[in-house]
Amino acid sequence: MHNYHRSYGPPRCAFKVDIQKAYDTVHWSFLKDVLVGFGFHSKFVDWIMTCVSTPAYSLCVNGEVHGYFKGRRGLRQGDPLSPYLFTLVMETLTCILQHASRVDSSFKFHNKCEKQRIINLCFADDLFLFASGDVHSASFIMDSLTLFTNMSGLVPSIQKSTAFFCNVSDHVREAILNVLPFEEGLFPVRYLGVPLISTRLLAKDCNVLVERMEKRIGNWKNKLLSFAGRLQLIISVLSALHVYWSSVFILPASIIKELEAKMRNFLWSQEASFHRGKAKVAWSAICVPKYEGGLGIRRVGDVNKALMASHAWSILNKRDSLWVAWIYSYRLKQCNFWTCRVVANCSWSWRKLLQIRPFLRNHIWSDLGDGKNTSAWYDYWSQLGPLANYISSRVITNAGFMLNAKVADVHLHGSWAWPLEWRNRFPSLNQLDSIHLQPNSIDRLRWKDGDVMKEFSSSIAWHSCRSREQEIDWVNIVWFAQCIPRHAFLMWLIMRRKLLTQDIILQWDLSRRKNMNMMCCLLYYENVDSHEHLFFECSFSSKVWLMVREKAGMANVDQKWSSIVSWLKARGRSKTAAHFVSKLVVGATAYVIWQERNARLFRNQTRPPDTIRDTIFKTIRYKLMGVKFRQCSNVARLRGAWGIGEDTVSDDGG
Repeated sequence: MHNYHRSYGPPRCAFKVDIQKAYDTVHWSFLKDVLVGFGFHSKFVDWIMTCVSTPAYSLCVNGEVHGYFKGRRGLRQGDPLSPYLFTLVMETLTCILQHASRVDSSFKFHNKCEKQRIINLCFADDLFLFASGDVHSASFIMDSLTLFTNMSGLVPSIQKSTAFFCNVSDHVREAILNVLPFEEGLFPVRYLGVPLISTRLLAKDCNVLVERMEKRIGNWKNKLLSFAGRLQLIISVLSALHVYWSSVFILPASIIKELEAKMRNFLWSQEASFHRGKAKVAWSAICVPKYEGGLGIRRVGDVNKALMASHAWSILNKRDSLWVAWIYSYRLKQCNFWTCRVVANCSWSWRKLLQIRPFLRNHIWSDLGDGKNTSAWYDYWSQLGPLANYISSRVITNAGFMLNAKVADVHLHGSWAWPLEWRNRFPSLNQLDSIHLQPNSIDRLRWKDGDVMKEFSSSIAWHSCRSREQEIDWVNIVWFAQCIPRHAFLMWLIMRRKLLTQDIILQWDLSRRKNMNMMCCLLYYENVDSHEHLFFECSFSSKVWLMVREKAGMANVDQKWSSIVSWLKARGRSKTAAHFVSKLVVGATAYVIWQERNARLFRNQTRPPDTIRDTIFKTIRYKLMGVKFRQCSNVARLRGAWGIGEDTVSDDGG
């Protein structure tokens, strides 16, 4: 439907048809005939019809159930069988249209639809019909819809259905609307949850994404959520809101920036409005995997690019789909995907897809088999890269080769068929003598990530396009199975040295020294607090550590943070229960100490070391009561040390 807003090209029209109470009006007798017609076994048909026709219904009025009656028609929405059955019902409409188009010579296909014989596109009850912009083709559509309605009981809603026209004269348009009495629609129109556009995708077309994210965030009580809670909501909910759109369009840069700003603000700010300076870690550092020191949030632009790469992969792999067949018929024609030009009048979506080819180029390789599906000149099938980078099209054709030749066409009888002069002119071709085709296997496309060939997936593509950071060696002591999320988040901040301790604040603005009265340590008033001092070199926190370290199995580890971290790193991959408890205790101790420091700073509340110790032990004990351990003597001793009974513990290492 590209350029439907402009009046040029062949006259054409499209109809977005809304079906009244689609699931509720299917005739059961028609459904049974459809199942039989598609060749399902009679017993299976009986099972399906029993599931569909036997339920009874009641009405709920003011919270009370009244009445009891059986249904006479329709499919129950919410029933997992219903979408499949309704798809079979709608497939009958496709069969009617295809059969009638072969019989009725007056019907003319919509522009660029004849090769694939596209008359309708349907997803469940979302129906779009396409035809040439003439009265005969519109009458054909109406007659087919009427026949389908009489058979199935599904009736198009005249008020909710819309018609779209391109380069159709006014009198023909009126005649078509008399045949199909729909309202004339305007673009963009929503179809399958996204805007169907005839031009480029604008930021205003995507505002619904931003509004949806704002609504989700507004429904959550931000002040009642810890950083770990907000992180979980971002990863599981907010990061998923754009995925469907990202798999359909290249999103505008302004929308990507706004979506990421919403997620960043939600993570760091406790107020409804975000104030600059609240973020403790740069967003670019957060949006990398945890093993690289980030939080595992995926950047919207990277996900968008990876999901769009899957469409290019489908084209190159010639996936068996209507869309890929259409692309080869009307977009690529006889061209190679890598050399296809971006013509001035191509659609915005196609132009955007071609613009990501530089990213895809070095990642999509052909694993040679018989060489019959790999372009000899334009595909990556050797370390030399595409041969077209060295050999011009004129040189190729002058040597008698076709530009669309496959590797098998230039590798004959076990040797390369190019002229001997090429070997002197292009010495790098000699490196290909070691390559041999395998007649009994076919070529396969692979995704190359670094030096490793992999099967393609959107996740692999995301790994290839995202920014990379150096891997860290402390990931296993912060993020581990059954960790306490809020403790793990604080540990992550400590390991990155991003807590707002006094030494860091003083680095920002030395003039604050007067206002902060040199900001001595609030736990023991002996020095300016820092990460090392607070965990656990301060006299107060040192006392707490000396009280809890024996329970953590770290009796010989002193109170220096570097010593504690080194001890944990050496055992980071261990799955034993004792080392699991050690990581829990260190995380809990750091968390409670930080809480105590903030309580003294902001609320003037203090607790003695004994109370801090008890709070830590209580937190760990409650956590251990919900963890399943493998039964062994070491676990039994651990339970006894923490006062946990046999029936209260039950998944981690033993």
